[in-house]
Amino acid sequence: MKNWKKVALAAATVLSVATLAACASSNGSASKSSNPNAKATLSFWWWGTQQRNDATQKQIDNFHKSNSNITVQGRPTGFGNLDQVFATQYAGGTSADIMSLLYNWVPMYGQNGGFYDLNKVPGLDLKDNYSASFLKFGQVDGKQVAVPYGENVMVLWVNKTVYEKFGVDVSKLHTWQDYINAAKKFPAGYYPICSPTWNFMPAIYLQQVTNEQEFDAKGNLNWSESDIEKAVSWYYGLVKDKVVVPASDYIANVGSNPVDLSNNKMELDGNYAGGVGWNAGLQSDHDALAAKGDDMVIVPYPVADGAKNANILSKPSLLLAIKKNETNVAQAGKYLNDFLNGTEANKILGTTRGVPASKSAVKALQDSGQLSGFAKSAYEAGLNVSTMNETPFFEDATLTTIWTNNAQAVELGKMSVQTAAQNIYTQTKAQAAKLAVQYKLK
Repeated sequence: MKNWKKVALAAATVLSVATLAACASSNGSASKSSNPNAKATLSFWWWGTQQRNDATQKQIDNFHKSNSNITVQGRPTGFGNLDQVFATQYAGGTSADIMSLLYNWVPMYGQNGGFYDLNKVPGLDLKDNYSASFLKFGQVDGKQVAVPYGENVMVLWVNKTVYEKFGVDVSKLHTWQDYINAAKKFPAGYYPICSPTWNFMPAIYLQQVTNEQEFDAKGNLNWSESDIEKAVSWYYGLVKDKVVVPASDYIANVGSNPVDLSNNKMELDGNYAGGVGWNAGLQSDHDALAAKGDDMVIVPYPVADGAKNANILSKPSLLLAIKKNETNVAQAGKYLNDFLNGTEANKILGTTRGVPASKSAVKALQDSGQLSGFAKSAYEAGLNVSTMNETPFFEDATLTTIWTNNAQAVELGKMSVQTAAQNIYTQTKAQAAKLAVQYKLK
C-alpha cells in the first residue's frame, strides 16, 4: 500500500514534469500500425497479489494462443509506493504500452494528451460494454484517456465466527448503537471494527448527515469546520466505546500508515474482527480468514442517526490506459479489448481485481459460476446501496495525512477535538484548492 509521506512529495514534484512530458508528445507524433495482426511486442504494467499476477499471466498466455504475432510482456509490481513507481516511469518515458492506473492519476497525468485517446483505438469495444456515465471516470478534456475497470464501493465486513464466539448475532447489527452494544461483549484486546484509513468512516458519516460529498465538482470543500468537528467527535466516541481499534493499538501492532491487513496477525487471530474497505479489494481478506476456518461476511453499513441515505463512498477500482506515444495502437487495442471484454480472458482473470464493470466480462463470470460466494456478496453490496462518487483527489496522500495525524493526536490525548477539527478544515481546504488547479477542476 502507499507510504503517504513519501507519496505526497512525489506527487508534488512529478506533476510539472509529467505535464511537460505530455505536452512534448501527442497522439500523432509517431508512425502507428493500423493492422491488429501485425507483429508487435507490448508491455503491460499492473500491481497486485501473487494470485492476481498468476491469473493475469495465464490470460496473457491464452491471448498468445490466437495472436501469435503479438507478444505481451507482463510487468507486475507489488502495492508499495505505487505513486512513486508510476511517476518515475512516466517522467522517464519508460511507461508500459498498457498500464493500470489509480483514479487520481487520470486527471493528474491525462492532461494535454498525457495518455492515448481510447476513442481512436480500433477494436476496443467500450460503448457496448459500459454506460456513458461510468466511462466519464476515465475522461479528461473530452478524451477517453482511460477505461475504468470496475466500481469500488466502501463496505463494512465482519468476522462472523469471532462475533458469534463472543455471543453477537451479526444478523441483528443495523445501527451504530448495535455495534456499541456488541463491543461490550468483546474481551480486552478485541475490537469489532478496524479502519486502517482514518478518514473513511468520518467521511461516510458526514456524507450521510450533510447529504453532500466532501468536495464538489470544482474541488471545493463542502463541509464546514463545525461539520468536521461533529465527525471527529463521533468517531472518537466509537473509539472510547471500543467499537473501533484505537490508534495506540493500531500503531503498536501494525504501524502508523494504512496497509493491507489480510496477512496481519491481528486480523487473522480475530483481534480486529471486522473493518471497512473497498469491496473490490476484500477477496484476499476473505480467503485468508477462510483458510483458517473463519467466516467473513458483508453486513449493511449503518446509517447515522437523523440521516436518510447511506451515501457510501464510491470510485473506480482501477483504470486501464495506453501510453500517449504508442506505435502499435491496433495491437494494443486488441489485447486491451480481450483483457476487458474477452469471454475466456475473464474466465481466467476471475475476480482477482474485483468484479469488472464490462457487461461481457460479468456474463463470462456468471456463465462460469465465478460470480458466487463472497465475490458475489461483495459485488451486490455495492449495487444495492446509495453511493456518492468521490473526486479524483479524495485519496490524495496529503489529505489522508491531514486526517490521520489529527485523528491520531486526539486519540493519543495530544490534541482536543476542536483543535483537530480546525486543523483538518483549514489544511484540507488549502490542499484541495491546490489540487483543484493541478487537476484542472477549475
